[in-house]
Amino acid sequence: MAKAKPKVLLAEDHDLVRAGFKSILDSDGTVKVVAEAQDGETALALIDEKQPDILIIDLSMPKLSGMAVITHLKKKKYDTKVIVLTAAEAPNVWKEVLDLGVEGIALKSVSKEELIGGIKSVIAGDGFVHSDIQPGLAEYRAELAAQQTDDGELDDKPKRPKKLSVREKQVIKLVAEGYKTKDIAEMLEISDRTVSKHRENIMTKLGMTASAELVNYASHIGLLKVGLNEIH
Repeated sequence: MAKAKPKVLLAEDHDLVRAGFKSILDSDGTVKVVAEAQDGETALALIDEKQPDILIIDLSMPKLSGMAVITHLKKKKYDTKVIVLTAAEAPNVWKEVLDLGVEGIALKSVSKEELIGGIKSVIAGDGFVHSDIQPGLAEYRAELAAQQTDDGELDDKPKRPKKLSVREKQVIKLVAEGYKTKDIAEMLEISDRTVSKHRENIMTKLGMTASAELVNYASHIGLLKVGLNEIH
């Protein structure tokens, strides 16, 4: 009797991109795509329902970000292995993702051959880092190592709030949960422009350059565990 193929959940909010990766996986036959998700909340529900062996997920997802999904997955100690496909070409984001304990990461520009090889590596119990990511990631880690504090510990922990307003904390929470600017504006009853300005101010205050950093920060100060009305 043939061994069952590893089950894959494919989570990507853009239909054409998701269809493209599904076509690649189906044509190779290494794995079986058992479900697809267009947002983070659906991805979590399908993980419970389908119990996939592998989750292939984008970081930028509506309703619940890829980072938040991965954090929940690892916290609950699911057996599902995670491969991130991202358009973010930022070494600090790659490091944050890998620090969450994912088994693989690649840019969306990854070739079919390298992606399939990476999936096979993850199935075998090894890790997978896209070859286009490895040089930048190594350089970034070397820079962090060079910035060690006197006691030898990396000073890369999330910074404390610098007089963040309640509104700014609400924006951080919603950004971390994967909501788009328009959605945040409607939920907070403010303009799109005001949301963008809040994000700009927040990034400046916290010394951040990527939205993915806000997910780590929001989790660190407990914003993902409370409702909007509970923030003070």
